Amino acid sequence: MTVSASQDPFADLGKRRSRPWGVVVLLLVLALVGGYVVWRKRQPPKAVQYVTLEATLGDVQETVETTGTVQPIVQVQVGSQVSGRIARVFVDFNASVRAGQVLAEIDPTPFRASVAQARAQVMSAAAQLQRARANEALALTNLRRAEDLRAHNLNAQSDVDTARGQASVSHADVAVASAEVARARASLQSAETNLGYTRIVSPIDGVVIQRSIDEGQTVAASFQAPVLFLIAGDLTRMRIMANIDEADIAKLREHLVAEARVDAFPGETFRGEVSEVRFGSTTTSGVVTYPAVITVENPALKLRPGMTATITVTSNRHSNVLRVPNAALRYEPGAFSDAADAGVGAQRAPRARRDRDHDEGDGGAPHVRRGTIYVLRNGSPERVRVRIGLVDESLTEVSAEGLSEHAQVIVDEIAPTASERAPGAAFGGAPQRGGSRGGGGGRTR
Repeated sequence: MTVSASQDPFADLGKRRSRPWGVVVLLLVLALVGGYVVWRKRQPPKAVQYVTLEATLGDVQETVETTGTVQPIVQVQVGSQVSGRIARVFVDFNASVRAGQVLAEIDPTPFRASVAQARAQVMSAAAQLQRARANEALALTNLRRAEDLRAHNLNAQSDVDTARGQASVSHADVAVASAEVARARASLQSAETNLGYTRIVSPIDGVVIQRSIDEGQTVAASFQAPVLFLIAGDLTRMRIMANIDEADIAKLREHLVAEARVDAFPGETFRGEVSEVRFGSTTTSGVVTYPAVITVENPALKLRPGMTATITVTSNRHSNVLRVPNAALRYEPGAFSDAADAGVGAQRAPRARRDRDHDEGDGGAPHVRRGTIYVLRNGSPERVRVRIGLVDESLTEVSAEGLSEHAQVIVDEIAPTASERAPGAAFGGAPQRGGSRGGGGGRTR
């Protein structure tokens, strides 16, 4: 006979025995959790950690950075003043040329014909002048003869007047012929000049960096001289045309040391100086810039015309001064820092007010920039007002009473997490903002 599970008395006995053990395990788990919560609540809250860097003694240099285009100091466009067909080209790209050297020649045949025609006109005008002078001499002889006959009362007065009029006309003919000779000679000189213009010569010593013509090409110089060659002067000294922002123009002056870098030689610096700061401005998309000329030495001919260069001009330099990281002047205590709890960081001034503070000195004296840094002393931050001097990419010159080398300057802070500020918050309560505010490179305390 088979007995079902519902009728088995041993099965019910097993279930009754397992229930007390489950209750015991649940109570133990609740006790452990409660003990952990009580332990966490008794733990003191974790303090803010400060990221610090040391104040150091050293050099601070103020620089102005901009970009510009490399150009030769002397660059001449050579064109043609006459039109015609290019008969020969004597130079090519990168050719070294001397002043007066023939670069190309335009077919001179039509210009030689013009010279011959002008020379013939000069000869014709000279012959006309000679004929006019002969007629003048004859008219003067007739006038003297008529006057002599009139003196002996052998002719009428009208004969004398006629002879005098013919002499005056012949004199005028001589003047006209002389003017025609001068005009013909001027035409001859113009034709000879145009013939000389068929020889394209270099005006300076230099290098051909551009050639725009080939043999057989026709040059038309109707309205303006076409550019046939571009010749650069001495390439061992180049100039960089830089655009200086209006905010930095006051820092620049002539003869300041400059350094230039180009992408073609990333590890090399070319030294030069500011040779000119021009007064004319250029406005591009609302940005006002002023042109400056930077003269750079190029003995190895590495710099080439048209390269884009990045220029760094050292406008000022202070040696052996107290320096702090730039981040120290930007640091402001957070809501959970000791400085904020003490009321030191409560003055979170707007940017405009802080800028005015930087422009005020003792007693409101102008032109003295001031700022605020926080120094970690005995584990607590201390607010220090400092005078600001030169500023470079990473360091700022400062001075203040009681501030010296090796002072631990706060550059950032790491705020505790919500669970670290309020132990047990993970098990109840609203979460709070926390975590690091950034920083890097310094020591955490």
